[in-house]
Amino acid sequence: MLSINSKEKSMKNFFITLLLTIFALNSMASDHESSTITFEERQPSAEMEITSVQLKPGGGIIMAEGTMGEYGRVYTTFELTADSGRSGGLVTGEGRGFGPDGYFGYASFSGVYHREGTIFTMYTLVRMDDGTQNLDKIVFDGFKRTLTHDVHVVR
Repeated sequence: MLSINSKEKSMKNFFITLLLTIFALNSMASDHESSTITFEERQPSAEMEITSVQLKPGGGIIMAEGTMGEYGRVYTTFELTADSGRSGGLVTGEGRGFGPDGYFGYASFSGVYHREGTIFTMYTLVRMDDGTQNLDKIVFDGFKRTLTHDVHVVR
């Protein structure tokens, strides 16, 4: 037989569970498809020159250089680690920028990528040495040997 304290606890647990269920159903029913997040473009899209591609088991390294707006002449390395299906995975890397006025900046980044045919699309979160943060989209076409780099403001 249940005691009064036990019955009260059971009722409290029931109501907490009911409230959590209603909250979960409400959040699942909201219109996520119309929700968007937008990021301001930090600079125009940059075409970069592929300087090397190094293949290794489970991934590869892409090195590129180009002129990227406020960052000047930029050298960057993208290290890709494929998932088991080899259609995507993780990307990490480093970048260095050199400006005509003596500017020197560096950045580290990490993110994810996916592959469709010969095209690798990477999304990275970048932290610059001055605390600036960017969300970058990089598209590398291995067949055409092209790489475009789009930079958006996070902070």
